[in-house]
Amino acid sequence: MTGAHEAAGRVIAGRYRLVRQLGSGGMGRVWLAYDQELACEVALKEIALPPGLTDSEVSSRIARARGEARHAARLRDHPHVVTVHDLVEDGGLPWIVMAFVPGAIDLEAVVRENGPLAPPEVARIGLAVLDALREGHRLGVLHRDVKPANILLTCPGPEPGQHTEGGRVLLADYGIALEPSSGEPRLTTTSGIIGTPPYMAPERARGEEPTPASDLFALGSTMYFAVEGTGPFERGSDYATLTALLFEDPTPPQRAAALTPVLLGLLAKDPLQRMDGEEASRRLAPIAAKPRPARQTAPTTWSSQLEHPPAARPTTPQVSVPSTVSVPPPGPAPGPPPASASPGPRPESSSWRSRRKLLPVIIAAAVVLALALGLVVLRGGTRNPSGGTTSPSPRDSAAATAEAHRIASAVALSPEDWGPDFVRNDPYEEDPASEGAIRGNCELSQKPPRAGTLSAISRTVKDDQNGFSGISEVVVYADEDTARKSISDDRDTIHQCTIQHSGKIRWDDVHEAIAPKLSGFDEVVAEEGTLATYEDGSKANLPYTELTGRIGRTTLSAYLVGSTKKEEVRKKSTDSLLLMRRRLSEQSTAASDR
Repeated sequence: MTGAHEAAGRVIAGRYRLVRQLGSGGMGRVWLAYDQELACEVALKEIALPPGLTDSEVSSRIARARGEARHAARLRDHPHVVTVHDLVEDGGLPWIVMAFVPGAIDLEAVVRENGPLAPPEVARIGLAVLDALREGHRLGVLHRDVKPANILLTCPGPEPGQHTEGGRVLLADYGIALEPSSGEPRLTTTSGIIGTPPYMAPERARGEEPTPASDLFALGSTMYFAVEGTGPFERGSDYATLTALLFEDPTPPQRAAALTPVLLGLLAKDPLQRMDGEEASRRLAPIAAKPRPARQTAPTTWSSQLEHPPAARPTTPQVSVPSTVSVPPPGPAPGPPPASASPGPRPESSSWRSRRKLLPVIIAAAVVLALALGLVVLRGGTRNPSGGTTSPSPRDSAAATAEAHRIASAVALSPEDWGPDFVRNDPYEEDPASEGAIRGNCELSQKPPRAGTLSAISRTVKDDQNGFSGISEVVVYADEDTARKSISDDRDTIHQCTIQHSGKIRWDDVHEAIAPKLSGFDEVVAEEGTLATYEDGSKANLPYTELTGRIGRTTLSAYLVGSTKKEEVRKKSTDSLLLMRRRLSEQSTAASDR
């Protein structure tokens, strides 16, 4: 293939003038082209033939292109399939002429950029793709490569980033589709498996004949990715993923809600036990009809909101606090930074959207909770909020209890032992109160820590040179269930409160992002959004990321806001979280030596 710049302007088959490249993949490139006969825009798919291909590989790619055009053409009138208009020859190679869909973006990109989707929206997308698949199956066509990247979504309105709700849903790329009854040759690869490992059905991975049930499994994996932000069997490598696909259950969904039975039904390993298309359609319809939340984004790649940079902290520590307090309006902040090069985030008050956002408002005066920790942990059980006792779970064994005691002792060490930027604090919870006038708009206040919260320590993060500010925190709980519930509550607040404010400070576009995979953590939640206004009401418009991870009975969080690119803020927050884990490990070792 020639370069995109050189190819622009080339006329294909004497009719289609290439305008610009729309996208590319392993099998070729897709172009925006101008049909000079009908005076309209179309999309042209060019087949890639990189150097070094054998004659059989070249023949396979050409056959795949012809097959894609033929299979998609059989579904050309379906509202949820990208329409194929023609197959033309140019330079001895086939070019597929397709409908151009302005503003389309694939489902994978939507989730990667904006985070997981709400269950009703995933159900709507699933219904549309399922309808296309069932029509193909009726005609004897198996898709064989259903995955997020092959589902196109269009934006129904002018708002950027809203590429799903109410827009069109189109199934694309019938390049490895198959008509079993047609006698056409099977397309294979050197590995003998063709398809995308994270989404293919187990029987496909074993080399068995594909069936309509195989497409339904792939749809289930795709919907799982859309609502959870990761695939049900993703393990970091194709080999590990295939192993999980064949021998392990899918990771239990955390965000799917009413979608969960449908997902698990479609992901049954035995195709004979798998939910069929009719049943899936019947179950998806009422879920798709539910009202959409304001905006649900889940693990995008991130989500711990660290909503505003904590800077100006109270100089007088407060030891006792009422049971519920509204975050007081912070004192006046310094004036806006000069408009010169890349100013960093200005110091804010210490109110946070989540526990981390609100935490710095109240800094405890050297409150040592190690004794309380020992009393609670060594009893072997804790009082839950309803007044009953919680029996130790398998992880709450004697060894786990001893480990929690050691960690708590580490947190109880003086902040100076942790480092110059560390302070001890009372681990207060967030208490978002939704304002009914604006759905998802929450005023943040504080409430006392949940029962079983033992001790906490935090670290101020400030890098004026590179324009970052934030806070990191470690909280120790008496049992793992309480720590897990803390993470779950954080996630609920993210989804319920897409706009958050405390006084004049406001965070917009709050959503859960896809969390980074960090070894050693039981789970990680990532929150992202924009610090919209400072405490004096002036505009900020700074991206933030908050990561919250759990290791047994301990949660670690890192909130960072900065004036640079979102990707840099994400990286800095990850670095900050890993630093807290390293310091916790060091201090735990030191505590055990004392």
